Amino acid sequence: MSTFRATSNTPPKARDPFPAGPPRSEIPDGPTEKLGEGPPVKRRNWGLFLATALALFALNVAGVAIFVAWRASYLARAALQQQPVAATAAAPAGDFDVSYAQEPLRVQVGCSAVLFLDLDEPRSNAGEKVSDLRYDSRCGDQLPSLTLGSGAAGGSQVRSNDTDAAGCARAIRTSPIGPGASVPVRKGAVLCVLTAASPARMVLVEITDVGRTGTAGMRATSWKVAA
Repeated sequence: MSTFRATSNTPPKARDPFPAGPPRSEIPDGPTEKLGEGPPVKRRNWGLFLATALALFALNVAGVAIFVAWRASYLARAALQQQPVAATAAAPAGDFDVSYAQEPLRVQVGCSAVLFLDLDEPRSNAGEKVSDLRYDSRCGDQLPSLTLGSGAAGGSQVRSNDTDAAGCARAIRTSPIGPGASVPVRKGAVLCVLTAASPARMVLVEITDVGRTGTAGMRATSWKVAA
């Protein structure tokens, strides 16, 4: 006898294609980040950069100034060291030969008169164009005076009558008688005069005495200047 098994008409449960996940409380929260924003940008300290640049510039300027000062000091020392050599070379004693020595000159003129002296010969009462010294007499208690003539290339008043030719050349170079300047005629006064003749002569003129009414005595020593 067969047994009849009836089939169940209850349809099976449909499967959930999206299985339920764990509860929201079980999902860990990670770090949050705003959408559209990149990493934070570091800001540069422009004030510190500017201060550093200015400090470097000032340091460079100071270095240049120190170098310029050192260079100027070096050049000044070099110039001072070379000056004595140049002065010695400008007036060597061997470049002068005696032309005449202790030659007397006498000046005798009236009040407020003028007399010219040529030191190349030497000659008193010479022509004005060739004269190396001009003697101006004065009236009363005023002293006569000596000025350079048109034939003189230079002159200087010195202290000693023992001055040699090299000493005269040095005096004319360092303390010359300027244009229009005069030297009072006093006993013991000494002048150096460089003539403009060819060849030129260096002459040492000493005032030996001064009388009244334009009278004076002089003594001259001359050296020939080598060309």
